[in-house]
Amino acid sequence: MGDVNCILRLDEKKGGLEPRTSTINEFSDWLDDNNLFEADSLGTKFTWTNRQSSTNRIISKLDCAVTNAAWLAKFENWRCKAHPREVSDHYTFLGYPFSVLRPKRSPFHVQNMWFLHADFLRMVAESWNMPAYGSLDFIFPYKLKSLKGVIKDWNLMVFGNFHSRLKQDQLRFQSAALRSYENPSDITNLNIMKDAMAKLSETRLQHNTMLKQKARNQWLVEGSSSYSFFHNNIRIRKSANTISELVCGDGNTISDYDQIRDHVV
Repeated sequence: MGDVNCILRLDEKKGGLEPRTSTINEFSDWLDDNNLFEADSLGTKFTWTNRQSSTNRIISKLDCAVTNAAWLAKFENWRCKAHPREVSDHYTFLGYPFSVLRPKRSPFHVQNMWFLHADFLRMVAESWNMPAYGSLDFIFPYKLKSLKGVIKDWNLMVFGNFHSRLKQDQLRFQSAALRSYENPSDITNLNIMKDAMAKLSETRLQHNTMLKQKARNQWLVEGSSSYSFFHNNIRIRKSANTISELVCGDGNTISDYDQIRDHVV
């Protein structure tokens, strides 16, 4: 964390000569080659100034914090903030973790992996066709609310804990493969191994679909399955979407989680 004397994007400098794209690309490639990520930051966007005025003024984001996967795993909610400069031509950079309580009622999100399951549309149709009485303005939201409850129960029963299911399917396949290798002529063991392999592939596909949706990387080629890449992007998005500070109407800054919640309410 500190002065890297380089920018990552063209809009991170104003005034002076145009930034060289070759330098930007070199810095970006260095981050990618070393599996580093730019940490989310608060405060001013531009962290350096040449202390000039008018047309001679140059401002730029020359300071940043970079992290790796191990840091993201240990400090999932961590970011830095640029505080106003006093003496130096650089702003003061401060990094800190913050804790976020899990909501008592998690919001309902449609998962793309549901559409891969053969029983999903039947379940939806069966719930939607249940009789409901009243005006159309009442029936439609009533059916939506009922369907949400049915889907949540179905998701828990069919998918459950993904990490646990994936581990169980892996162990089941390894055990079936071991029995089949010990007796290659046994057709029954061979078929059991094939079924276990198909089940494991299905679970992996569903898990991969869920990770892609959470990571929100639309440019990623379909079929690639870098779990660490997805998990790191999920952590970055989660941290960036979390409100760690809030400036009130009177100009005071709130950083306590409970105070932020009460103020928003």
